[in-house]
Amino acid sequence: MIIPDNIIYSNRQTFSLEIDEWGKLTIRAPKKATEKEIQQVIVEKQRWIITKQQTAKVKKPKDYSFDGTEDFYFLGKKYQVLFHSERGKVTFDGEKFLINEKYREKLKDVMTEWYKDKALKLATFLTDKYTDKLGIKHRNVKITSAKTRWGSCSSKKNININWRLVLAPLQVLEYVVAHEVAHLKFMDHSTNFWRTVEELQPSYKTYKKWLKDNHNLLRF
Repeated sequence: MIIPDNIIYSNRQTFSLEIDEWGKLTIRAPKKATEKEIQQVIVEKQRWIITKQQTAKVKKPKDYSFDGTEDFYFLGKKYQVLFHSERGKVTFDGEKFLINEKYREKLKDVMTEWYKDKALKLATFLTDKYTDKLGIKHRNVKITSAKTRWGSCSSKKNININWRLVLAPLQVLEYVVAHEVAHLKFMDHSTNFWRTVEELQPSYKTYKKWLKDNHNLLRF
């Protein structure tokens, strides 16, 4: 028997199944859905679930050692890490990351801090750009560290973006921001919603697929 790792109940009318990069199964279900109905959905989708979980297992990335010998991604490209004795923690010169030697043992922490800062600036810029284009308002832009969601839009009009998206090509981040901004108008995935996403990013399907196929690269 397949047991879901997470069940999320909401006002939706249909069931939705998601398999994350770790192979964990999340089921989004209507509020009044019974355990029997959920199990029926699992049985109907059993082959799909098993295939997706096997794929996730094969594609599961190795963990970084953070010893300074590995290249790090930024906006879809890999860059070498070099240590130096100059001021500051992290400097990016467009060709490599320069890390202050005294932070060698805290490489993961200082790089995560740097990524989050860049993610917030880029996500804020893009959110402002897209909301202005649609003539709508948002409240705040926040950066998250969620491991199963790339973005979200709350009922209070807050846009939440996963900082790991700055490891991907810029267009992927643009797609996720466009997706969440579109939710400010349509809190569903209707035809009108996807038309709005396309209005903001005409090539969104390409980058939606990139994220689906390469999400395993966005780990840190």
